Amino acid sequence: MVKSWECNGLPKDGKLYPNQNPVGRHEIVENFGGDCVICGLPKEAVIGNSNKPPLTAIKAGVSGILTLAAVIGGYEIWQSPFCSPSEQKIDGVCVAIVHTTPPPPTPSPPTPSPSGSISTLASVTNVPTGIFRYGGSTTFAPLRDPAIVDQIRQAHPGYELVYTEPPSGSKPGSGIGIKMLIDGQLSFSQSSRPVKDDEYKAAKDRNFQLEQIPVAIDGIAIYVNRQVSISDLKVSQLKDIFTGKIKNWKEVGGSDLAITPISRDPKDGGTPEYFQETVLEKADFADSVQPYVRDTTSGIKKVATTPGGISYATASEVCDQSLVKVLSIGREFNQGFVAACNNKEVNKIDFAKDTYPITRRLFVVIKRDGRLDEQSGVAYANMLLTDEGQQIINKAGLVSLH
Repeated sequence: MVKSWECNGLPKDGKLYPNQNPVGRHEIVENFGGDCVICGLPKEAVIGNSNKPPLTAIKAGVSGILTLAAVIGGYEIWQSPFCSPSEQKIDGVCVAIVHTTPPPPTPSPPTPSPSGSISTLASVTNVPTGIFRYGGSTTFAPLRDPAIVDQIRQAHPGYELVYTEPPSGSKPGSGIGIKMLIDGQLSFSQSSRPVKDDEYKAAKDRNFQLEQIPVAIDGIAIYVNRQVSISDLKVSQLKDIFTGKIKNWKEVGGSDLAITPISRDPKDGGTPEYFQETVLEKADFADSVQPYVRDTTSGIKKVATTPGGISYATASEVCDQSLVKVLSIGREFNQGFVAACNNKEVNKIDFAKDTYPITRRLFVVIKRDGRLDEQSGVAYANMLLTDEGQQIINKAGLVSLH
């Protein structure tokens, strides 16, 4: 009797098999030959070289039996050199196969979901081998820590991530990251704001699609020079400060001290762009905000040395800073104030509950071109969405999705 084996589309050795189609998990199907009849994975990729005996019974999925024409003395077993499309050749003999469940339609490369069904970085499949460049939002800076990059490398040797700075004269941020992705300078990008319509169009003009996959939640913290006496502000007051309507701290209950608002250029970064769209309600920054600072580090240094200075950044970048003071923020005057930080830790509970007024989702942006760039971006997003990946996000000061 021919021994059977089962396949669910996931190679146990974690390797990439170019002939596999479709790629990824499918319903379990029983096989009797060397390759899976649904996805084409070889038998050894699924069951390995274990000495464990295979199934001893052929299930109801096999509707035909082997018919051998054997005679004694001088006769040979007749074998047909070809099989019909509904048959599979096993040891030179054609066997009719009927699936107990219909094969699923061919999927696109897997888009991760926040189900947490995959528990570890190493559990992620279809991770390519090579050097893959990425960049974009400065909000993702904590996830670029060499220790985290090395943790990914240890889970998938051969998958090398290289952070890539923007071209000379450009400032780092979500916008330039997406542009570099479209221009072919990155394999995937990181963004602290959604992809724009004109960016989707630019990608389509180059015959591929962009897809944004949420991987974390972030809150924007408001911080001031330590000489500023107030401890909280309303969102409407923030708008008036950064648009130039409120110019002195005494107008919001503080001492008689001129306000110096500081910001990055909204054309460069996802955080200042998001701040302008949500807090300023798309109004322009006041002229007093310029010249813009290059990045968050420059903003913190400038606020720390400017009496009356105020700025904003992702909470994970400022909660542990002693040079500046982080304010509590309230939505309306009849509502309470919520802190962005608990001591030096990010207030993840209120960020996750959307109690804090200024929160947003963070995205991995993927180039859907059917090539290695797409595969590398999907793999990276899938890893961040595992249980282990979400723990990494939490430890980095961002907020996990699940």
